[in-house]
Amino acid sequence: MKVILLIGLPLVFLAAYFGSHKPDIKSGPESTPLAQIGPSREVQKEVGISILPSEILQGDPAEILITGTTTVKSLTFNGKTVPTFINDGSPTALVGIDLKMPNGSYPVKVTLADGKVITKNLIVGKRVIAEAPLGIPESLGGNTPEGEKTLLNALAADNAVLANIPTVLEKLWQGKFAYPVENPEVTDVYGYTRLTVNTSISHKGTDFHAPPGTPVLAMNSGVVRINRFFTAYGNTIVIDHGFGISTMYMHLSKSDVKVADTVKKGQVIGLSGETGYAEGPHLHLTVKVNNISIDPMKFLELF
Repeated sequence: MKVILLIGLPLVFLAAYFGSHKPDIKSGPESTPLAQIGPSREVQKEVGISILPSEILQGDPAEILITGTTTVKSLTFNGKTVPTFINDGSPTALVGIDLKMPNGSYPVKVTLADGKVITKNLIVGKRVIAEAPLGIPESLGGNTPEGEKTLLNALAADNAVLANIPTVLEKLWQGKFAYPVENPEVTDVYGYTRLTVNTSISHKGTDFHAPPGTPVLAMNSGVVRINRFFTAYGNTIVIDHGFGISTMYMHLSKSDVKVADTVKKGQVIGLSGETGYAEGPHLHLTVKVNNISIDPMKFLELF
């Protein structure tokens, strides 16, 4: 009986000790409350559409961002499908507002992977368009009815080629776009109307001061799609940056690339000149988004 008591007493003391000393459960930042232990619940983010910039005019580019998701099935602007790409972690689309597009409200429709549809209106404001006379070079017939006809025919033929430039559904550019010349100085802005003999011609590009032989730089990485002479635009290089974005460099005196070449941002692709419909040496830059010529300076501000 004594042996049993000697063995049992330590067990009693141990039971009493652990019964009165419960584990200390901390409630600080290094611990997890017991009530929160279990399957985690994913926070549902609200999906929405953001449109930049806040004010969009005729001839401007617009950036459409889808927030709250990374998967988009399709996106349309004014009923036309626009490709999307991931930019800074968000599905993004770029649209070009044609210079002649009536001002007003146009729908953006986004279909998500689960079939849900969200919409938002893009408001297009009216651009104030200035007018200025511009003559026809003697090489194209001068300021005569014959020269006017020659110029208009040349523009129609050149634009027909430039309207069908292939572009890949792949993001070829890296980071922000850069100016096509060093120390850029704009001499003619986008969008004004040139009064040529009896015809009004819209200037759908930006002209930069560029004395003969000024190095012309690729605005971003991409693939050369066109490198040829045009009657109106002179020696021209077109770079495809993917997802409908292309940059066009016109009136060049020399080209340093060939079709299908891959170029990098800042690479010298040619030299400025005054070939084609030009009254003096300069660089004419056209930027297209899904085959719509938009304001290059607004594009640089946005993207």
